[in-house]
Amino acid sequence: MKFSALAANLDQMEATRSRNELVRILSEVYQASTADELGPITYLIQGRLAPFFEPVEIGLGERLLMTAIASAYDHPKDEITKLNRQTGDLGLTAQRLAPAATADAPSVVEVHRRLSEIAAASGSGSQQVKLDGFTGLLADLDAVSAKHLVRITLGKMRLGIGDPTVLDALSLAKQGDKSLRKPLEAAYNRTSDLGLIARTLWDAGEAGLDALKVRAGHPLRPQLAERLANPEAVIKKLGMVGVQPKYDGLRVQIHKDGDRVTLFSRNLESMTEMFPELVAAATGLAATTVILDAEAIAYNPESDEFVPFQETTARRRKEGIEDFAARVPMRAFVFDVMFRDGSDLTPLPYERRFEILSELVNNSDTLVVAPLTRTDSAEELTRDLLDNISRGLEGVVAKRLDSPYQAGARNFNWVKLKRNTSGQLTDTVDVVLLGYYGGKGKRAEFGAGALLAGVYDSDKDEFVTITKLGTGLSDQGWREMHQRLASLEVGEKPARVNSSLVPDAWLTPSVVVEVLADEITPSPRHTAEFALRFPRCARSARCTSSSVSAAGKAWQRCGSKRKPLARPGWRWRPRSSPMGSRAAGKGYPSWRCCAPRSRCMSRGWTTRSSPGTATPNAWPGCMRTSMTIPGSRSWAIPTATRRACTTTPTQATTRSAG
Repeated sequence: MKFSALAANLDQMEATRSRNELVRILSEVYQASTADELGPITYLIQGRLAPFFEPVEIGLGERLLMTAIASAYDHPKDEITKLNRQTGDLGLTAQRLAPAATADAPSVVEVHRRLSEIAAASGSGSQQVKLDGFTGLLADLDAVSAKHLVRITLGKMRLGIGDPTVLDALSLAKQGDKSLRKPLEAAYNRTSDLGLIARTLWDAGEAGLDALKVRAGHPLRPQLAERLANPEAVIKKLGMVGVQPKYDGLRVQIHKDGDRVTLFSRNLESMTEMFPELVAAATGLAATTVILDAEAIAYNPESDEFVPFQETTARRRKEGIEDFAARVPMRAFVFDVMFRDGSDLTPLPYERRFEILSELVNNSDTLVVAPLTRTDSAEELTRDLLDNISRGLEGVVAKRLDSPYQAGARNFNWVKLKRNTSGQLTDTVDVVLLGYYGGKGKRAEFGAGALLAGVYDSDKDEFVTITKLGTGLSDQGWREMHQRLASLEVGEKPARVNSSLVPDAWLTPSVVVEVLADEITPSPRHTAEFALRFPRCARSARCTSSSVSAAGKAWQRCGSKRKPLARPGWRWRPRSSPMGSRAAGKGYPSWRCCAPRSRCMSRGWTTRSSPGTATPNAWPGCMRTSMTIPGSRSWAIPTATRRACTTTPTQATTRSAG
C-alpha cells in the first residue's frame, strides 16, 4: 500500500463524525493491506512507530519540524512560523506548502522504516541526521501525505480513533462483523500491543489470539475502580471486602524479567529511566519473572513525609534524574501481583494474590506492600476512610476478595471512596483571568484555546496564578471569550501579576469567571502555592473591579505559607503524616477543615465521633483542603486556633473572628 493511499483514507476518517463510518473506513484499509503492512499501519494511525510501552520516539519537536518544512519546500522559517500561527496545526501548514502530487510515492512500510531510522539516530550530530532524514521524506510526499506525516511525527493524529475503534475494524475486516471484538479485546488487555494483535489475527486467527499470554516485559492494561456514593453503598453491593489506602501518586506497573526491570505508567508508557530507585528495589525481588501493580509517591527524606502530587509528577523527567531521585525519592506501595515465575496469577482470587504478594515483597523501604484490612461493616469502612483521609491520603479502595485481576476492566470488583467522592467541590471558585493561550488545531480557529487564571493577594497587592482553564465552554463560547478578551490584551506581563507561567497573551486583570473543580491541592507550579484540580468554566465572565476584589478576599489574611482559611462554623483538624512524625516547619500546612456535625447529619452523612475528639467527625463529602473558596465569606485561623484541635466549631469561630 502506498502511503498516499493511507493518507487519503486518513483524510476521510478526519472528515467524518460517525464512529461506524470510522470503523468501516479503517476496516477497508486493513482489508487492502498485506500481513507485513498491518503492524506499521496500526502504529502509524496512533501516531506511533511501535507499541506505547516501547520508548521509541522520533525526537523532532515543532521547532525542528518547522526547520524541516522550510528546507523541504524552500520557504523562510519565519513564514512557516507565521502560517502555523494562523492554522494552529503544523500538519495543515505543511499541506499548504507541499506539492499537490509527486512522481513516485513511497509505500507505508518504507515510510515506517525511514521514520524508525530517524528515531534511532543518536549521539553527536544526530539532530542534523534526523532533520536531513525528515526533510528528504517530506520532499517525497504529496500535500495530503505531508500533513499526516507531520501529525504522526508529533503524535497528534486528530482522527478520533481509539483502541475500541481499531479492535472493531480488525473484526469487521477479518470476519465481516464485530463478533471477534471480545477475543481481540481480551488479547489486547494481556499484551497492550495492537500491532501484534493485528498480525496474529491475520496469521493465526482466533486461536492465535488465545495463545497470546501474559508475560513480563509486556504491560497489562491496568484494572480500574468504579465509584459508589458512600461506605453503606459499598457494603450493600460487595459484602465482605478488602480495604486498602488510596494513595495520591503515580500508577506504576513493575516488570522483572531476569536481570531486566521495566516500569510502565497507567497509560502503558515506559518510565524505567525516570525512577532508578524503584528499578534497584525490584532487582532484588526473589523471583525470576514477576509483574507487580503499585502506586508510587515521592517523599521528603528529611521528614519522611509525602510531598504534594504535583511534586511527585515532577519526577517524570528525562534530565536531572539522579539529582531528583536523591532529593525527592519515590516509594511504591504494591497492591497486586499478576505474574510470577512463568505463572499467570490474574485468574486467582485477590485474597490469594495478596498472600503471594506479601511473601514476595518484604524487607524493602522502597517497595512496600499496601496494608489490607477485611470488613463487612459500613461503620468500619467509614472509620478506615476517615483515618486515611486524616493521614493525608485520597481515601480507600474496597475490593472483592474473590475477584480475579481483570486487565483493562473498570467494574465493581474494585470501588474507590475518596475525600471528593461527589466528584467536585460543592462551591464554585471565582478566578481572575490573567492571560490566554492561542490553542492548536480546532482551538486555533477560536482565537483562544486555554486561559491562565489566578486570584488577588491583597497582602502583597498582586495577582497569583492558581489554574489553567481549557474546558467548560462551547465552540461559540470560546469565540465570544476571545472577542471579550481582545480589548484587554497588553504587550507584557502587568506589574502586579506574579506568574511563573507565560501565556501567549497577557491581560489586564479585570475579568472574573466562575470555575468548578474536583478539589484544591498544593502546587509548586502556581504562585498561589495551590491549584484547582480538574477545573472547568461554570459561568460566564464578569468584568467589574468589585468582582475582582471579591475573588481575592479569601486570600486577604493568608501568610507567607498560605495559612489555612476556614468557613464560619467549620473547624480544623490536624492531619498526621502517613509516613511518620512531621518535621517542624517543613512542607505545606497539614490541616483539613470539616463541617459542623449538624451539617453532616442534616445531609445524611455518617458521623462517628463527637466534637472535641482528635479525629474528624464528618463524612469526607464535606471535607475541604486547607483553603477557602475565593469569594466566599472567610477569614484566617490564627496558629493558636489551628493547634486547638479539640475546640468546638463555635469556639474556633469565635477565636478566629477575634
